[in-house]
Amino acid sequence: MKVKGIVAAAFICAIIALAIGFSSCDQMAPMLPDTEMAPMIEAEIPIGVVVSLTGKDAEPYGIPMQRGFEMAREEINILSGGNLTFITVDDQSSEEGAIAAVQQLVDQGVPVILGIAISDYLEDAFPIAQENGVVAFSSVSSAAGLSSIGDYVFRTGLATNIMIPSGVMITHEKLGYEKVALIYDAEDTYATSSNEEVRKALEASGVEILTEETFQTDDPDFSTQLTNIMEMEPDALFISALSVEMTKVIIQAGAMGIPDTVRLIVPDLTAKEIQDAGDAANGAIAFAGWTTLSNIPGNQTFIQNYRAKHGIEAEPWAAQSYATLYILADAIAKAQSVDSEAIRDALAQTMDFPTILGDFSFDPNGEAMYDAVVLTVKDGELQLFETAMPQMMDEMASTSQEIPIGVALALTGPFAEPYGLPMQRGLELAREEINMLSDANITFVTVDAQSTVEGGVAAVQQLVDQGVPAIVGIGVSTHLEQAFPIAQESGVVAFSPISSATGLSALGDYIFRAGLTADVLNSNGTMIAHEKLGYEKAALIYDEADTYSTSSNAAFEETLKAIGVEILTVETFETGDANFSTQLTNIMNMEPDALFISALAPEMTRIITQARDVGIPDTVRLVVPDLTPVEIQQVGDAAEGAITFGSWFDMADTPGNQAFIQHYQAKYGMQPELWAAEAYATLHILANAIATAQSVDSAAIRDALAQTMNFPTILGNFSFDPDGEAVYDPIVFIVKDGQLQVFE
Repeated sequence: MKVKGIVAAAFICAIIALAIGFSSCDQMAPMLPDTEMAPMIEAEIPIGVVVSLTGKDAEPYGIPMQRGFEMAREEINILSGGNLTFITVDDQSSEEGAIAAVQQLVDQGVPVILGIAISDYLEDAFPIAQENGVVAFSSVSSAAGLSSIGDYVFRTGLATNIMIPSGVMITHEKLGYEKVALIYDAEDTYATSSNEEVRKALEASGVEILTEETFQTDDPDFSTQLTNIMEMEPDALFISALSVEMTKVIIQAGAMGIPDTVRLIVPDLTAKEIQDAGDAANGAIAFAGWTTLSNIPGNQTFIQNYRAKHGIEAEPWAAQSYATLYILADAIAKAQSVDSEAIRDALAQTMDFPTILGDFSFDPNGEAMYDAVVLTVKDGELQLFETAMPQMMDEMASTSQEIPIGVALALTGPFAEPYGLPMQRGLELAREEINMLSDANITFVTVDAQSTVEGGVAAVQQLVDQGVPAIVGIGVSTHLEQAFPIAQESGVVAFSPISSATGLSALGDYIFRAGLTADVLNSNGTMIAHEKLGYEKAALIYDEADTYSTSSNAAFEETLKAIGVEILTVETFETGDANFSTQLTNIMNMEPDALFISALAPEMTRIITQARDVGIPDTVRLVVPDLTPVEIQQVGDAAEGAITFGSWFDMADTPGNQAFIQHYQAKYGMQPELWAAEAYATLHILANAIATAQSVDSAAIRDALAQTMNFPTILGNFSFDPDGEAVYDPIVFIVKDGQLQVFE
């Protein structure tokens, strides 16, 4: 037996003895986290560590980081049989010191360098590692955009453009501030990045920014800026600064008489700054990547071990550094190599790795992805910020019980991109936010409906068989008509975000929909368009093989007849048809004032394009329900002047809408689609019902959903009618210069 194995076995036995109270040692050995780790390579693995051990950044950042790294190193070597060693260099709390430290470690040939808390220092030091092909992994730095340094650069701290928008959204929804002031260190990379993200998030939420005051690192007096802020009487003051200046600003704000009614919102505020600032910090709000209050597996063990080892409470920077070494060790174990390139590639593939920060992933740029938290200072302690989202069941919150939601979407086939994938994106964004807001643990069981009736039926049956209490999805009404009765018969809630054919609520009392039905949407839109345009003769074309299209057309016929418009012809086609020249030529010859098109996306775009190709003039107004920017882009000028009806638009000032758009753009790099917005709202509505029901029983969720009344969503105040159909205000649009605009 290897000596290392004997030592490890002895250590574990000692822990067991301690756990049952047989040890009388003065200093208790730490409990090992319940972590499975792949075996390390047997060779020594030298890791470079750059932290501030002297100077102004030592105590707030560098020394806690060192403590977190060292605790993780001790545990990992025992758990994995590895031999991680550190080569530590003090950056002396300066940019020059950080550059020299990284260069020294590169020259010594280490495969990885950990550390560098301050984004200013990282910005100039990590390019040295990048140029030499050495992995550089910061556990703390969080200024946006620094991943652009290169593919060897990784970070554990949530970047400001990820953490701050969610924090602003949560606090704004709860506190309702309307006028705010900003103050930041214009000389510091992190502080300027933080302030920029705060500004963008506030503007997206429609909050007025009264002033942006600046200062420079090491300034001791902020009286001029704070006097100006106080005179403007803001509802909240956002402070973006590193620890030293942050504390001074908080203290001086209190001393100058800025009242408690002005909420201080300070990203990265920690227990250290709260202790230093005293009563001046009470009521302040912080955004963070970690909290001592979390019951994430291993977190309380880490806190207990840290307290036993160092005699103090764990700091966020220690926690992030502790998690960082575990993430790195997992990558080295998977790479089975100390080659920098191999470690880089393994790190880049990190996905949902369990850490005390939560399930951790890297985005394609090497930036951290996990859930942020919002905290508030009460009686000198950081506590979880109470949000407007109702709490889930106490038992769920305390045990992290999963709430499994079935998701049935077209992820492949012709309906994937127009409907299924946007819905998936909207649902996932909502799930992340809800879990953060409510301390819930909603999980998805996702099945591909494959863009077919058969696939939809099989997907719902599979989810019912797995025992989920609710199923979300099925966008196409023809598919829903066959699939949702399975859920109804099994007593499982079935909730479609976008299906809108009239009458499908008749399937049963477990069926709900977030999309406005065709009889509501089309009737309203047809009357508004007629009042404005005054058309007298209309032609209709629709897909007679599709449930939604036939329903849409029926609503048009009924409304047009009711308002006295002559219907010249009703042309039909079937799903999958590619050529509509016969129908469109017939329509053109009749010279209507308007052409009403009822179809799903693939056929809709073909008809719009071919209508102009056969010579139907621009004077014939196209009226096309559910026309979205995607289809407009596909058909180009042929869509100009078209009228469409929808349930959501990106300029709406409904609560949370602009924050949703900003978060969607940040997460997916694109503008949100209508179907993503409806899916996002759907999960919020469902989560509210689960919270109201205080249960994951399907019947209880059904009853709570049925009672939903004026629930605020990005679609507007949302209610269900007695049949489980959505009730909120529809919108009429016109295509102008290739863009959807509200039809006036």
